[in-house]
Amino acid sequence: MLQSIRDRATGWIAWVVIILIGSAFALFGLSNYMEPGGTPRAVATVNGSDISRDEVGRAYRNQRQQIEQAYGDDLEITDEIDRQIRRDALERLINQRLVADYIDDRNMTVSDQDLAAIIRSQEVFHEGGRFSQERYQAVLRANQMNSAQYEQHVRQDALAQQVRAAFTESGLVTEREVDDLLRLQMQERDVAWLRLDNSAWHDDVEVSDDDIQAYYDEHRDTFVTEERVRLAYVELRREDLIDGVDVSDEEIETRYEQVRDERYTEDREVEARHILIRVDEDADDDTVSEAQERAEALRQRITDGESFAELAEEYSDDPASGARGGDLGRVERGDMVEPFEDALFALEEGELSEPVRSPFGIHLIEATTSTGGEVTPLDEVRDELRREIAEEQVSNEFFDDLNRLDELAFDSPDTLDDAAEGLGLEIHETDWITREGGDGIASEPEVLEAAFDREVLEDRMNSAVIELGDDRAVVVRVSEHEPQEQLELDEVRDEIEARVRDRKAAEAAEAFADEIMERIRAGESPAEIASEDDRVSFEDIGWVNRQEGGAPGQVLRTVFGMVRPENDTPSLERILAANDPVILVLRGVRDGDAEGIDAEERRELAERLRESYGDEAVEQFLAQLRADADVEVHDDDYR
Repeated sequence: MLQSIRDRATGWIAWVVIILIGSAFALFGLSNYMEPGGTPRAVATVNGSDISRDEVGRAYRNQRQQIEQAYGDDLEITDEIDRQIRRDALERLINQRLVADYIDDRNMTVSDQDLAAIIRSQEVFHEGGRFSQERYQAVLRANQMNSAQYEQHVRQDALAQQVRAAFTESGLVTEREVDDLLRLQMQERDVAWLRLDNSAWHDDVEVSDDDIQAYYDEHRDTFVTEERVRLAYVELRREDLIDGVDVSDEEIETRYEQVRDERYTEDREVEARHILIRVDEDADDDTVSEAQERAEALRQRITDGESFAELAEEYSDDPASGARGGDLGRVERGDMVEPFEDALFALEEGELSEPVRSPFGIHLIEATTSTGGEVTPLDEVRDELRREIAEEQVSNEFFDDLNRLDELAFDSPDTLDDAAEGLGLEIHETDWITREGGDGIASEPEVLEAAFDREVLEDRMNSAVIELGDDRAVVVRVSEHEPQEQLELDEVRDEIEARVRDRKAAEAAEAFADEIMERIRAGESPAEIASEDDRVSFEDIGWVNRQEGGAPGQVLRTVFGMVRPENDTPSLERILAANDPVILVLRGVRDGDAEGIDAEERRELAERLRESYGDEAVEQFLAQLRADADVEVHDDDYR
């Protein structure tokens, strides 16, 4: 039941609110750690700190992706929703800056021990299920970041989570509050509806020339051609640099040898036994030599056929394993000290080692059984390693070329020729594109924003470098521009007539819906009213609840917000569904029974209530930070 409650407590606006609240305390999510900086054109300023257009673009892309993943095909992202996501992305960044300033003002800190634990837990740095220092450094290098920068980001993120926890983990929820919520969540409502078909009134309404002229005069701004441009652009792609790198077979073979054991060797498990001749780490040479000789003598006795187990029981200085004939059981990489481990995993099954020195003394080691350890052949990973080496070689080159592209485009702002020649790039041309976008690079929001920027559009300047993810960047300029033009009345007469007819038909249908509602209030049957008029349809839905549905989402949301019917008179509400008037008829309400809910479900619901209270407290906290801060939004598109 609770899962159904969760599933129904959705809606893209609610989702965005959750993102906004939560992300204010995720100052640098890992994707942001790994994003190179962009062109610092400020969209907003928070307490003197700028938020660049590129930062907003990245936040917008991340937020839109989250919403698309959450809703899939169930949500069409219209232009209006897209604009709202952009504004919310900026709000998210503003909230993050406000929380960061709050932390700085209070000199909050994270210990080195806690910092290390956080980083070690992040799976992006794991190899074979464990933290890898080599992987950690490689990931940072690949993203142009050093460990000091990354660790500072992690500290700030951890502090932000501490601030959030102060609100979300302090709420108290009573049993009565849980009961009240359960009664509401499990409530059932008896509903029917009548639907009026707008199109049935189309032939009954008249549209005059005066109507058409009046509509045109009132909406002249909407009857215009779309402004459009053609763009010339150069594109820098990391992939092109990679394709041009010549990686030798020798380099590939060397890399394979370096990473074979860690990446291409199946984890090996060995059952082992040993005999230990204990020697202190700081023992003198004579003592070490004596222990070495004893170990070699024991090894000889084993190779001559004496029992390893019996010799271990008699001579091993490791009492725990010695009592078991030296048996150590199953050993994996990382279980033992390095010298012991290196010697053990170099043995074949049944093989006995030479004497091995470790911090504990001298060992004789035998691999009794061995499983795993299969190695992927070089030929199967040759292409992978070739690309990896090529990517490393071009990493710095790509960023150098980015800087060079920026310089060339800035130094010659009225042409792309110098940038193209200086970097060996081709100048491409788009088809006509509008502010709504187009194909190819014209589908990228950052490109559209630059294309219609005043300096690019009116002054015909090159744009700044526009980074399209980690691996691509473009500079654009307007090659042709067609401004918006007014359409004459005769060009849009048919369209206006259809709009006016639709509007008048809708008004007539809504007026008739109001008449029907008065008749129902006067006691007439909704079903009988519908049966008398073929423009009206009736559906008896029956009892519905929030969990199982039984009606479209818009209907359910309205029905559960309607007042209870009184004195056998139904409660009525008129809504629009696909532009048709719909009369909702609420005939009865049954509250849910909280007694049948088990303790675990009650506990989960109480936790959700506590989280909800915490989120409300967080919203109030952020609002107060905003009120006390100096926040300025420079771009009208984000207001």
